[in-house]
Amino acid sequence: MFVRRFSFAFAALIVGLLPLAAQVAPDATLTVAVTGTLGPVLSGSDPLQTSGHTGSLTLMALESLTPTKTSANSAVYTVPPGAITDVIGLQSFTSTTPGKLIVTLTPTADILTVIYNSRQNTVTTLIAYLAPGSWSSAVMMHPMPFSPSPQNLLSATVAGGPGSQMSYTYQGTTTVLGLAGTISNSAPANPPLPEPDLNVR
Repeated sequence: MFVRRFSFAFAALIVGLLPLAAQVAPDATLTVAVTGTLGPVLSGSDPLQTSGHTGSLTLMALESLTPTKTSANSAVYTVPPGAITDVIGLQSFTSTTPGKLIVTLTPTADILTVIYNSRQNTVTTLIAYLAPGSWSSAVMMHPMPFSPSPQNLLSATVAGGPGSQMSYTYQGTTTVLGLAGTISNSAPANPPLPEPDLNVR
C-alpha cells in the first residue's frame, strides 16, 4: 500500500489528473483526534454552558471513501453512524446518524470541518484550521492523513472568521465558541468503528 501524506485541503477539477499513487488500500482507516478548550463565546448565548470546558472529538473514516460532493478546492465525505465521538467536560457522545467530513484547501490554511447531529438534538460543527499544505491534492479523491501531526490549533476571535471554532444549534439558535488545542491523525489498518449508543438522546 502506498499512502501519500498530505495537508488538509481539496481540489475537484484536477481529480482526473492525480497519479495512481493516490490510490489507497480499502481497509485503511483514518482517525482524526481534536482536543482543546472551548471558549470564549464568539456568538450566541451558550445555553448548554460549554464555554470553559475541555473538549475532544474523534472521527474515523475509511480511506477508500469517495467524495459525495466536490468543488475546485474542497471535498465532502459522508461518514457512517458511530464514526464520530465527542467529549465535552465529562459527557461523551457517539453519533447515531451519518456525519460529514469536509476538507478545504486554501493558500492560508487547510481547513477541516466536521458536521454531525449531537446530544440534546443539537447540530454541531467543528472547524479546525491547519497549516497550509497539510494535505496533498490526493485528499480530493479519498480521506488521507495530514502532515505534520500533531498540530496546534489557534482559536478564532470572530465567529465565522479565521481560526478554529466549534458551533452548535440548539432549539433554533446557534452558539459559536473559540477552540484552542491540538489536532492529530493516524491511519492503522482496519480498526473497528465504534458502535453508536442508540439510547442516547
